[in-house]
Order: sequence, then C-alpha cells, then structure tokens
Amino acid sequence: MNTTVEAFGVLQARRLMRRGIDRDMSAVREERRRAVVHRAASGFAIVLIATFLSLLVDRPPSADADGPVTSALSRAGRWIVDTEGRVVVLHGLNIVKKWAPYYPSRFGAQDARFLANEGFTAARIGFIWAGTEPEPGVYDDAYVHDIVHLNDLLARYGIRTLIDFHQDSWGQSTVYGDGAPAWASLGINSNQDFEDFWDNEKAVDGIGIQTQFVNMWRHVVPILDASAGATNILGFDPFNEPNAGSGYPSCSGPCPAFEEGQLAAFYRQVIAAIRSTGDEHLIFPEGVAQNAQQQPSVPAFSDPQTAFNWHYYCEASQLLPDQTGLLTNEYCPSEDASAFANMDAYTARLGVPWIVSEFGANDADAEYADEVEMMGERFLSWMYWMYYNDATEPWDPPTEGLLINDNEPGSEANAKQPKLDALVVPYPQAIAGTPESYNFDRATDTMTMTYSTRAVPGAHLAARARTQIFVPERKYPTGYTVLVSGARVTSTPTAPWVELAALPRARTVAVKIVPRTGSRTELPSQAVSFPLAGGSARQDGRARS
Repeated sequence: MNTTVEAFGVLQARRLMRRGIDRDMSAVREERRRAVVHRAASGFAIVLIATFLSLLVDRPPSADADGPVTSALSRAGRWIVDTEGRVVVLHGLNIVKKWAPYYPSRFGAQDARFLANEGFTAARIGFIWAGTEPEPGVYDDAYVHDIVHLNDLLARYGIRTLIDFHQDSWGQSTVYGDGAPAWASLGINSNQDFEDFWDNEKAVDGIGIQTQFVNMWRHVVPILDASAGATNILGFDPFNEPNAGSGYPSCSGPCPAFEEGQLAAFYRQVIAAIRSTGDEHLIFPEGVAQNAQQQPSVPAFSDPQTAFNWHYYCEASQLLPDQTGLLTNEYCPSEDASAFANMDAYTARLGVPWIVSEFGANDADAEYADEVEMMGERFLSWMYWMYYNDATEPWDPPTEGLLINDNEPGSEANAKQPKLDALVVPYPQAIAGTPESYNFDRATDTMTMTYSTRAVPGAHLAARARTQIFVPERKYPTGYTVLVSGARVTSTPTAPWVELAALPRARTVAVKIVPRTGSRTELPSQAVSFPLAGGSARQDGRARS
C-alpha cells in the first residue's frame, strides 16, 4: 500500500498512507473528516476527496498485480480486455524470419528479458507457409513446434504473441518474395499467383490452393491451443498484406471491390476453420496495404471475437535514415493525420477494436516517436517492424531493426538507443475502466491519463481490478512521483508498474507521473522473478539445429 503520492501538502493524507493499520481508529476518523483539500500543482488541478478509512483496508490485489498482465484476452465492443474486464494495451515488435529456417532461431531468453525490461509486452511472430506445408497436405509439425516454443518462451517473460501467417509478394518463386511454397505458385509472376489463390485454382493434388491454406490454419491452431503458452496468444493474423492480384487491374492501392468480395469471403473461411477447432482467440484480418489513403472496405464479420489489423508507413520515413526528423517533420504530419483519421472513422463505423501490427522499418526515429504518441492517444496496441535487421531477406532494409548486431542477443549495448528512446514510454498496460485521455510530454517526461471507473460496454470489471501503468527506468532513472485523484496507489515507490485502486464512489481517475530525483525505478526483472511460471521449460527458443 506504500506509494509515491504527492497529496498536495495534506500532511494528514501522507500519514494515513503509510503501511500498517495498527493505529488508533478514533484519530483516523478525525483525520478522515478533515481530509477534503483543494489545490492545483503545475497546472494539474487535483481534487482529492477521499474516504481515508478505506486506505487502511489492504484488499487482495488482482491476479496480475506487480507483474505483466498474463490472463486470457478477448474483445468487448471496441476494446481488448482481460479476464478482469480491464482494457489491455500492448507495445511490442515483430520477430519474423521470412526465409529458411522460417523462425528466429537466434532468439533466446536474454532477448526476451531485454524486451520485457523495456516494457514491451507483445511480439508478432510469423509462420511461413513454405515452412509449414512444404508439400500439399503434408505438414512439418517440427517446424510448427518451433513457433509454439517461441510463444512459450515469450510467455515466460510476459510478452504476448500475435500469430501471423506472413508473406510478401507471394513467395520465393517471385522476385523479393516470401511466404508461399513453390507448389502453390501457379502463375508466372506474383500478380498471377495472387489471382490463382483468390480463385482457388487447384494444385498438383487436385485441391484448391486457397483450400489448402485454410486447411493449414485448421491444422496449426489445435497445436497452438494445446501448448503451455496458449493463453499468451493475443490472436491470429490470417494473412499478411493481401494483394488483389491481376484479377483487379485497376487496383494499385485501395481496392474496395476486392476487399468486400473475394478477400472477405476468404476471411470468413479462415475464421470458420479456426472456430471449427474450438478455438476462441481474437482474429485480426487485414486489408490491402495502402497506408489508409482511404478507409478500408473489409466488412465487419459476424464472429464476435474479430478485430482489425493495420500497417502504417509514412512514405517519407522509408526513403532514408532520418533520426532527427529533418525530412519526416516536413512530409509526415499531414499524412499521419489523414491516415489515422481514416482509421478512426472506419473502425468506429464497424464498431471493432484495431491494432497497428507494423510501423517503422527504418531509422526515422523522430517520426516513430510521433506515431507512438498518436497511437497512445488512442490507447492502441502496436508492434514495431522489426527486432532484427535481416538485411538479406526480401523487402528488409538494413536499418529497420532494433538490434545493432543480429548475431548477438538483445541488450542495452546491442540496441539502437535512439530507437528505444522513441519507442519506450510510460503507458497503461491494463485500465480498470473506460479510457478517456492519454498524453506523454517528451520534453518533461510527464505522463497524464484519465479514465472512467465504469467498465467498457460488453465487459464486467472485477471488484478488485486495478489499473496498471508501466513506468520505464529509461525515462525515470532517478525515480518518479505519482499525482492522482479518484484512486489510491497500491504499488511501491520504485516499482516498474504503478497500480491504482479506484476510491469508493469515484467516477473518474486522473493520474500524472513526473520525474523525481534521489530515488530509482526498478526494471521489471528486478520486481518479478523471470521466467514466469508456466510456458515452455526450454529457455533458448531453439527447437532444433
């Protein structure tokens, strides 16, 4: 119950918020009657109206208190929630290997610990069709278990996974392509290959290649769901960046006819195949990769556990490394604003949650900091592209990765510090109520947030659910101070997570986190014992040589 709360000069409140309840209760009641104080601090108006007797009753914490949020996730209206009804927000990276061995064999426990200590709680990990089904109807389950074990490893460090069947430009049979096996590549170029896929042209075994792909999902999902880390899975990304192909010659970007027609029909088949296994994970369809030049046209699906998955790359940020924003500051703001406005309108119309599972892919870190702020204001989950550089793989520029040397495990010494500075921010990982506003002022390292204590539509808040905010040591090396109204802080003063329990009858909680001196902020690995219980016992992330 000890906390770093500035109660704006209220000495009574400070004394009451110390640990221990073996106090004279008549004195407590007297102080309780006097504890209504109004004061403003640094322009942040706080009204602290508290029933201080409740501060002395130490309630059991929620299941995920003092550690990563690990319970199963689902959709409630336009939000992603955990089993306590809290809105969950994830920050992470892509960890995808496009060419053989089709999984990141270098990734191990040190990488996972490094990411967890920076507050990353998500990873998009990729299956490759060529690795999963090397021959029609023949599955490489040893490879499937490589991905299963990667998820299990990440689970032991509180890092969720979005399971992605990844492809770019169809497959290795095309220039710069990856994804599809040679036996499923029936055309003479990628556009024809995509058209054959949407038309479900038959492979050499007489079965349509789209049907084969859908059957592959039906085969893989039960293996994932039987694994130790099954609840760690955020959800499934059925098909990375679908391309309309030569069947839609007029589509060079947005393609409503394709998204509303063959693509939607394909997604319905994949969703049905996944659900036929008994699986209940979230499913995140994507539209054509077009940076939201206009609103997507992928329709809403009847399955209640579907959402939407978006990729965004400001075009100027892809041209050359631009850490200071010399180029991107000139060209990206208007493009960013238009794209996010289109996505706001589209997802509001569908009434679905959305995530950003790709952005970045260069060293344009000033722009990525701006994008992180735009996503933060919307309480969006996101995954930066990507962890490794893998410059030898298709479409991967040598500056895209977080690491400096792909052959060494992740660490502070082996990571691009400007990129970490852009991506790592304080943010709410679980919100016991309905999000209202969020801002992080990088000039002062000040985070402000408000939320209603009422559950989001479609969710039920557990009685003791608490809000959890990650506080990075990177931003607060000498500690932090929490200013709050409508809640009490239940975490310790140096914890990497600020935990808030709403006060009785509070309708809104307002919280502000600012730097302080003379203290410290713990890393997650100093506050909890990694690896967490459960998941795979193997810690190196490698399934086979």
